[in-house]
Amino acid sequence: MYEDPDSPPAEVDIMTSSPLNIDDVGHQERRTSDFNTSIMTLETSNVSINNITLLDPTPPSVIEAESNDSQKLALEPGSLEPGSASERVRRRVSYAGSVQSVTSSTQNSSTQNTKSTTQSRSSRRSSSMSMGGIWGDFTRRNSVWEMDSLVSMDEDERFSCKECFLGQLASAGRWFRSTLTAAFSKPSILVPLLLLYVVLVVCGMLIVYGFDNATAESRKQTAISVAEQTDLFFVRVLENAFLPLFTMSMFVQELPVFHDLDLMVGDRCDAKDDPLNCTESTSAPTMPGKEDTHRDLAGLFNSTEGQIIRSKFDTIASGIKENSGLGKALVNVQLAPKGVISMLYPVVNCDDFVGNPRVEEGYCMNNTGAWGHDLLNDPGRVNIARATVPADGVVTAGPLNLIQGGETFIARLPINMDPNEGHTMVVDNVTYPCWGFVVVLLDWSTLKEQSNIYKEFENEKMQFKLTRTDVKNGEEVVKSIAESANSELCAAENVTLDLDTGDNGWIISVCFDDGFSPNYKVWAYPIVFIGSFIFMILMMLVLVSKSQLESILLRLMPPRAIRKLRKGETIIEKYDMVTIFFSDIVGYTKMSSEMTPAEVMKMLNDLYSKFDIEAAKHGIFKVETIGDAYIAVAGCPKKCSGPEAAQKMALFALDAMKIVNEYQTDDGTNVCIRAGLASGPCVAGVIGTSLPKYTLFGDTVNFAARMEQTSQKMKIQISPSTQRMLLDAPAYDFECEERRDDSGELGVEIKGKGRQFTYWVQSARKLTASPKSDETAAETAQEVDGDIIKQPEDKV
Repeated sequence: MYEDPDSPPAEVDIMTSSPLNIDDVGHQERRTSDFNTSIMTLETSNVSINNITLLDPTPPSVIEAESNDSQKLALEPGSLEPGSASERVRRRVSYAGSVQSVTSSTQNSSTQNTKSTTQSRSSRRSSSMSMGGIWGDFTRRNSVWEMDSLVSMDEDERFSCKECFLGQLASAGRWFRSTLTAAFSKPSILVPLLLLYVVLVVCGMLIVYGFDNATAESRKQTAISVAEQTDLFFVRVLENAFLPLFTMSMFVQELPVFHDLDLMVGDRCDAKDDPLNCTESTSAPTMPGKEDTHRDLAGLFNSTEGQIIRSKFDTIASGIKENSGLGKALVNVQLAPKGVISMLYPVVNCDDFVGNPRVEEGYCMNNTGAWGHDLLNDPGRVNIARATVPADGVVTAGPLNLIQGGETFIARLPINMDPNEGHTMVVDNVTYPCWGFVVVLLDWSTLKEQSNIYKEFENEKMQFKLTRTDVKNGEEVVKSIAESANSELCAAENVTLDLDTGDNGWIISVCFDDGFSPNYKVWAYPIVFIGSFIFMILMMLVLVSKSQLESILLRLMPPRAIRKLRKGETIIEKYDMVTIFFSDIVGYTKMSSEMTPAEVMKMLNDLYSKFDIEAAKHGIFKVETIGDAYIAVAGCPKKCSGPEAAQKMALFALDAMKIVNEYQTDDGTNVCIRAGLASGPCVAGVIGTSLPKYTLFGDTVNFAARMEQTSQKMKIQISPSTQRMLLDAPAYDFECEERRDDSGELGVEIKGKGRQFTYWVQSARKLTASPKSDETAAETAQEVDGDIIKQPEDKV
């Protein structure tokens, strides 16, 4: 900030660049004097001020701000050379093409000066013209600190879209890695995130499990519903089949032509067991070649009476079949007096199988082989026939593979008549008043087509398997009577339903193609884990960002101020005794004029970052930096006693001097600072609502600024109140030297306060006991290795 450390120090007007409440200390006077000197210099060079042209289209506000620094320089002839301290003025000001003389008399007397001035103008004009495109290039640069390379920038140096994307991607990756590092380094963030992840995973799995169970239960209900619809269909078919049975039974009972048919067939007579009776018997004999299963009825029905009975049956049976409502499913109607199938309609059935996809084309059901079939003596049918005779209603069986071919569902109804007329049948040595039974045959393939069972299950994306249970030789045998293409899927998981369609236990098993559990369960659980992880990462980003924001806010102002700001309260705090530190860099103006803005910023950042570390180490609060000025306070916002605050600040000042003494810029330049401390009361608070800033107010702030302004290179000047506080420092003994001027007079002249007796802080020595008293200070102060902090020697 000061060019010549040996010249009388100028005072800084803090009010021009900071909200600190510091009185005008005269620095503006120096700026005004420098500016007047500049105007006089221009006048002596016979330059018309009205012809000064700003070729750089800098906004007026920027020009005014930058002029505050440029006004510190005296514009003397020859001072606008490259590299000089006034180079910034040369960069901002150029002269118009030709400058006319103010008067003709002065033109002749200053011809030589005009020539040299014209040469200087030409060099400055070329330099100024090269600056004309800066602002256009500046808007295309990524960093404001690259202005030194703007002139040489061309179109080839621009980034392509791919390079820009890769750069942004790399930047995002670095940001994400830093966020992860911050999260893992803070248990207060990591532990809640892990707990959140566990909770999300558990909740997600419970939700998926709940939906899985609900969906599985819903699918089971759907399967049961479809199975019940299938059951209802077959029940309805059987109910329709009962009508032909009961109708035919009524005809037999009411028409005399059928009454004696059972007596004409007669009981079976086995010639092997009873040859005498069989010779005299009028019963139909056994059929040659099929003695065990068939009776020969040719003699009975070849007679005239037999033809009449058959004709009558065919007429009745055809009418029953046509009006049964079963359509092509009813393929045959039979009468079985004494359990022997004596009449059938139709004998050969081709019409009912035309267009049936379940049978071969041209198939016909030929019932000729069933004529004379003795059901009570056929080992393969005896169980069903014997169950029919004593039954009170319809007896069903099947589907069975019949002799005449095809798979057929069988329904039988016993016909009961007066036993006194000889209408009896003996089953298991029990005599029943039974004439015989009526039989209807239902084609199973046609029934399956009519039930639409295959399409129904296919539309529901389900599989099924329909089975019946037969009892053979006392053992149950399960046989499949209908099943879908992939019915084996139902073996693992299914719902079953007992159908009310037969006396041999029909059971239907139903399942879905992909099981009852939904197929999304396979990928739902991974989504829960991945989604929970992503949500945890997002929460981590939020928490880390919030933590970083809180950290930044805590660096800007105290927690109490932040809480009040959030509540919208006014922040004003009073402190009875604090110690304030001011420092700036000696020769900063000249140094910054010889460096690029980026180099200046890097230098200040490197140096003051070290100061920040020391400030945190000593427990003091950094207020702000204004240009090259560093301002800190002890005893605020964290209150402590006056001596303790002064001790913290003095130790920090000594450490700051040590840091500066060891610091060099990148080009090896040494840096020097001067510092000042003052102790007293102050008020802290935040002014305004836009860009709130925690700052200090009061005379102590002004006094600390005066201490710094009147200090000397690499020295720490303290006010009298600070020196008194250091005498009572609790843990250190400070060596302070009275300040004297060149004449040996004590103190220094401070504007607005007169002559003040100030001190230089030289070193600090740690005490073995704390606190100390004035009487025992000399006895308790001992030199301990590594505990002596000394003021570094002045740099040359």
